[in-house]
Amino acid sequence: MKLIALSLIGTLAFAAAGCATESNDRLLGGGWYDDSLAAGANTQHHFQDPNSGENGITDPSQVRTETAAVGSPEVIARLHSCSKITYASLGSILATRGVDTANKKQGSAGALYTQGASALGLANYGGRVPEAVIASTAALSKQFDIFVIAAQEIQSGAATMAACPQTQLVDGSGNFTKDGLSCLMGKPASDDHVTVANDAVTVAQQKGMTAAQGQQIAIASILEAAHTCE
Repeated sequence: MKLIALSLIGTLAFAAAGCATESNDRLLGGGWYDDSLAAGANTQHHFQDPNSGENGITDPSQVRTETAAVGSPEVIARLHSCSKITYASLGSILATRGVDTANKKQGSAGALYTQGASALGLANYGGRVPEAVIASTAALSKQFDIFVIAAQEIQSGAATMAACPQTQLVDGSGNFTKDGLSCLMGKPASDDHVTVANDAVTVAQQKGMTAAQGQQIAIASILEAAHTCE
């Protein structure tokens, strides 16, 4: 329980995602569509979004100001299109980071991944149900559970990760390296990523945990924050 709680704290430090909309709408083809920078004229409008400035909750001019502050149209579009990572992609991420996804031992990351296919939104072709596009609470919870358990395997096999061979996850002093975090995230890590990861280890030790357990918390948090959206 302590491990999961601290992992959640770490995830919140890393995560930064959102969904930006604008209140300039028009009626096309029989339905309301969002004309914001993110969507253009082909995205279904968010009818019940309390932050759109259309439901008497948020001032429309304030919404426009906040949307403009997010960044360029490309940045807004990327945030707007935040979706669930596919089941196959999650398996690939785990496997290339040293996790045995074929492991059927109860409680292992591989078993959680295989047995959690339904919760993770895998398609049911027999029932004519496609894979879920938007992550459900169950999918995100299951994904985080998997990352927490997978962190131990990743930590022990970091030197042989297929995604980035011969990359040090931590240096000789037990500190995370920028290259190692870049491998976990699948994108270049910044100095801030390194600082937050190492701080997670420090906080864990202050709570009476070992440095190794602190590293596992950091690994799980980094994975969840980096791979919550595609």
